[in-house]
This record gives sequence, structure tokens and C-alpha cells, in this order.
Amino acid sequence: MSDRYTNPLSLTSQFYFCGLPLRLDSYRGCGFQCSFCFARFRGGNAPQPNVIPANPGTLRRTLQGAFRETRPLGLIGQFLRRRVPVHFGGMSDPFQHAERTFQVTRKYLEVLRDFQYPTVISTRSPMAAADPYLGLLTEMKSVVVQFSFTSTLADISRRLEPQSPPPGELLDAMERLAGHGLVVTCRWQPYVRGQSEAPRQFVRRVAGAGARHVAVEHLKLPIERAHPLWGNLVTACPHLWEEYAREGARRDGREYVLPARVKLPTVLEVRDATRQAGVSLGVADNDLQYLSDSDCCCSGVDQFPGFEGWFKHQVAHAVRLCRGRRITYGAIAGYWAPEGSVNRWLNSHSRVGILEEEGGSLENHIRLRWNDRNSPFSPASFYGVVPTDYFTAAGFRLYTWQDDALAGIEPPVS
Repeated sequence: MSDRYTNPLSLTSQFYFCGLPLRLDSYRGCGFQCSFCFARFRGGNAPQPNVIPANPGTLRRTLQGAFRETRPLGLIGQFLRRRVPVHFGGMSDPFQHAERTFQVTRKYLEVLRDFQYPTVISTRSPMAAADPYLGLLTEMKSVVVQFSFTSTLADISRRLEPQSPPPGELLDAMERLAGHGLVVTCRWQPYVRGQSEAPRQFVRRVAGAGARHVAVEHLKLPIERAHPLWGNLVTACPHLWEEYAREGARRDGREYVLPARVKLPTVLEVRDATRQAGVSLGVADNDLQYLSDSDCCCSGVDQFPGFEGWFKHQVAHAVRLCRGRRITYGAIAGYWAPEGSVNRWLNSHSRVGILEEEGGSLENHIRLRWNDRNSPFSPASFYGVVPTDYFTAAGFRLYTWQDDALAGIEPPVS
């Protein structure tokens, strides 16, 4: 059908850093239209009439093909056969208003249940805790429902994301899901300097509602102000652009990102709050990701049964494994990576030209980025990591830690 979203299951360009690189979306576009959403430049924001549903039969056919022994597997099929968890809601909310009309998320959950496929759901909607979704989720053996917040306080949330459900409804939904034995986690995305509540208050409220893991990510500020998509952000935080400039924020694509040294104090406050509340910490700011308490990036899903297949052949995992000692590609070289080119999933800014002819496999992309000390995807992009001019016998650059970079920072909880 021409009016259907045709690419619901794909590979995220964040595979260099992410343990959950398989992205599943039931809709193209999101009616919540959050002003801070990273997907706003990729069709992630759309008024309700412009949201496009996916074909509900696509997912079942793809999974059936992946588990047929005689069928040659493409790149996505290789991930699926190894049961690498899918991140459901990577570019749009699966429980947005369009779901009431099209029911694609419900049909996808039926498929994921039938295959008992490990699934991480990201949402800002309480719909997940209502039937028929609650019933479907309780029938899945390996599912994590991750709720995203800007704030647990209604007045702050109303200013920053007026079209999203209020935080009180999300907290109630978390409590209901947790009460049915489901794994519930939370992503504080984004943490907005000068707007968000104190970390201790935030963590206490989400932990009290049943969250077993809390991830935090600072606001990535859009470079343009005069655009209707982020008018709420401009209205609520008119001085943020000047503040980010004073703090030395760097431009990353079409966003400004705060330096790690500026974000670190807040991350450590959140860490202290999570330890006091008895929940684990995830750090979703890429340059500080190794401070997470769990191995699978910021998601924390490796703590839960059924998620052992998370993707480990990535740079962030190498940095974490080598915390406090020399960082080598050998730390991840033995982990599985799929065969075949990933270039079709990358935009022109993400592709590496030399690999167009030599074969743009995921492993080749990671290897090439590893040796480029100036790449935003190399180990040197992490706080405290510096490149050396030394290489291993296999030709991989060695990285090390700045003196005292980790001083005073306790190791993550194991």
C-alpha cells in the first residue's frame, strides 16, 4: 500500500555505540511532536493527520524469513536469528494517538509475543498499561517497557511537551505494569538545565512507581530557534542558547551538545540518587556512557532474562571493558558482527566513502572509525579517553585515559 510506512524494522546509525541497534517503529512520524526530539529531522515529528502507519504484516513475514533455515539471510535477518533485542519506538512513539485508529502496535506486539522475541519498548504514553496491550505484554517472556520523561512534575512537563500525556498518568501506568510483574524502566530524556527538578526528587518518584533502571540524557539543543517544531522549547527556555554557548557547547549536526565536563556533575548526582533508591543507572550521553551500571549501553536490559543477545561488537562496549586501562579493539574483536553492507541504513554524512567500493560491512565501518582519532565514533569521543600514536600488530590504534580522568568517580555497580 502506498500510504503505508515501508521501512519499520531497520538498523540505527548509532550502531557504533549502541547495544540495541535494531529499531522497530509502527508509525512514521509522531503526533506528540516533542520540541526536543532527536527524530525531528527524520520524520519523527508530525501533526496527527500526517502520521503514516506501517504495514502490520511486514514484521511477521520478516521474522518468519529470519528463522527459516534454508533462506539466505540479509543483514536484518542475521540480527533477528541471533535474537538481538529490538528497540520498539526508536523514531516514533508506538502508543501515540494514531494507535487508537490503526492498531499497528497491537498487531506487532502479537507477532513479538508469538515469537517470544526480546523487546524494549520506549514510550511517553500510559496506553501500554491498558488492555489489550497489558494482556499482550504479560504474555511476553522478555520485554522491558521504558517510559520517557522530561520531568515528573506536571508544570515543567506542560511547558516542554504540552502534547504529551502528563507525568502523573505515566507514573500510574508504570506502577500498574510493575504490579503485573513486568520490567519497567525510565529514561530522563531530556534533562534540561535550569528547568528539570533535582535528581533525587526525580529518581525517588520513578523508583517509587516501579522503575528498576533510570537512564539520563542531557538536552541536545537545536541550532535554529525560529522553527514551529520547537516553539515550546524556545518559549520555556529562551536563554538556553546563550547558556550553551557560555558552557562551550559544540555543534553536532543540527544540534548543540554540552561538553562532558559540564554534564558530569549532574550524572554523578543522578548516580547517587539511583544508588540510594536501589535502582541501576544508565548514562545516555554517549561521551559518558561507560559510567552506566550495566553493560548494554544506557538501556540496562542486560540485567534481565532473555536479553543476553544484545549487540556487543561496538565501541562503547570496548571503552567500558577497558575502563582504567589501555583501550584496545581486541576487547570486542571476538564478538559477533553481521555480514553484508550497512550502507543502505546510513545517510550521506554517516557513510565512509572508502567503504562504498571495499564493502561497507558493520565491522568495517567500526574498524575504520576506530582508527580515526577525530571521528565522533572513535574511543577518543568519550570523556577522559585520548588517542595514542601506537598501533597493535593488527593495525588498530591504542587509546588510553587522561591522568586523573576517573579520579573521584566510583566504578559502576556490577
